[in-house]
Amino acid sequence: MRIQVSILRNIKATLRTIFHVALFFGISFGIYRGFFSYTLTYDYSLNTRSDIANQGDGEIHVAAVWLDSDRAFMDGVNLAVKEVNEQGLVLKTDDKKVKAKLVIHEYDDTTDDSAQDSRLSIAEDHKIVAVVGHSSSASAIPASITYEYNGILFISTAATADLLTEHNFIYTFSIIPTEEFFVGKLIKFSKERNWNKLLLVFSRNLYGLNLYQRFSAQVEPPLEIVAARSFFVEQSDYKGMIYDLMNKDFDAVVMAAAEEHAAKMIEQLREMGVNKPIIGGDGLDILKIWDWSNQTANQTYVASIFSGKNEFNEKFKSAYGVEGSYSAYQGYEAIRVLADAIQKTGSSNPIQVASTLKYGYAQGYGGYFFDKNGLASNKEIYIKQIVDGRFVLVE
Repeated sequence: MRIQVSILRNIKATLRTIFHVALFFGISFGIYRGFFSYTLTYDYSLNTRSDIANQGDGEIHVAAVWLDSDRAFMDGVNLAVKEVNEQGLVLKTDDKKVKAKLVIHEYDDTTDDSAQDSRLSIAEDHKIVAVVGHSSSASAIPASITYEYNGILFISTAATADLLTEHNFIYTFSIIPTEEFFVGKLIKFSKERNWNKLLLVFSRNLYGLNLYQRFSAQVEPPLEIVAARSFFVEQSDYKGMIYDLMNKDFDAVVMAAAEEHAAKMIEQLREMGVNKPIIGGDGLDILKIWDWSNQTANQTYVASIFSGKNEFNEKFKSAYGVEGSYSAYQGYEAIRVLADAIQKTGSSNPIQVASTLKYGYAQGYGGYFFDKNGLASNKEIYIKQIVDGRFVLVE
C-alpha cells in the first residue's frame, strides 16, 4: 500500500512539474506570438521608424525606386543629394541641433515582381523614412498602401492615375499632376491647332485605359473622337487595325500608350502612310521613342512637366555632360522637396514631415503646393515636339 501511495505521489508530482513546464512554455509562446504579431502591425512599424528617426544620428535614409534600365532618374537623385548634403540639413533633437545628410538606397521597379520585392524590403528596413520614385501608376499604387501601413513617407514622381492620391493617405504625395491635367493641356493644344477630329488609340494596360477614359470624359466640341481602338501590348502587328482606321476622316491621333508600346504603334502608323500629328501624355516623354520607332516619330507632340529650359537642365548638363530628361528632373525634384520639408520640420520623422508637406508648405521648394490629398496640382505642363531625335519646346 505504501509503495502504491508513494508511486501515486511521484506521478502527481511529475504531472504537476509537466503542467508547470507546459504552462511556462505556453505563456512564453503566447507572449512571443503576441510580440511577433505586434511587430507586423502598423503601430510597431510606425513607432520603430519614428524612434530611429528621432535619434538624430546624422543620417537620413531614403529609398529611390526606379527602372534599372533608366539611370537618368538616379543621376537626378544623386545630383540633388550632392547639393543637399553640401548645403547641410539641420535636425533638432532634444534641444540640440544635429547636422544630417541623406543616404540613398536604390531599388528596382522593372517588373511587377521586382517592384513588390522592393516595397516589401523597404518596409522591413526601419531605418528608411522616405521613398521617392516608382516608375508607373501600376507600381506606385500598391506601393503607397505598403508605405502607408508602415509609416513611410512616399513622394511619387511618375504616377498620374487619380487612384494614387484620392484615398487621402497620410504619407502619400505626388509631384506630378494626374491625367486630368495632362489631358486638359492636350485638348487645349488640339483646339488651338484646329485638330478637331481625333482618332484615339490606347493600350490595354493601366496607363492606356486611364488616359483613354480621362480623354473621352473631357473632350468637348468642337473636338470629337471619330473612332477609338485598343490594342494589347503583347501584340506586334497592328496593321489590320490601322488599315481600318485609315478610312476615317481625322486631323490627329491621340496616343494613349507609353514608351516602347507607343513607339511600336507610331512606327506602324507611319509605315501604313498615316502622317497626321500624334499627341500624347507623359508616357511619350522619353527620347528613346525616336529610336524605338526606328526614327519615325516626327510630328509627335508630348504633354510634359519638363520643359528642358530650366536651371535644373543646366546643372545636369554641367554634372553629366548630357541634357537632362523627364525622369532625371523628377528624381532631382523629389529629393529637393523632401529635403526642404525635412529642413522646415527639423526632423526626419515621417509623420511630422508629412504634416509639414500637407499643412505648412505654401512657401516650399520650387513653389510646390500640395492639396488635401497630397497632390501637387499647380505644376505647369508644357507641349514638346519630337524633331529628328530631340525635343523642341512648342510653347
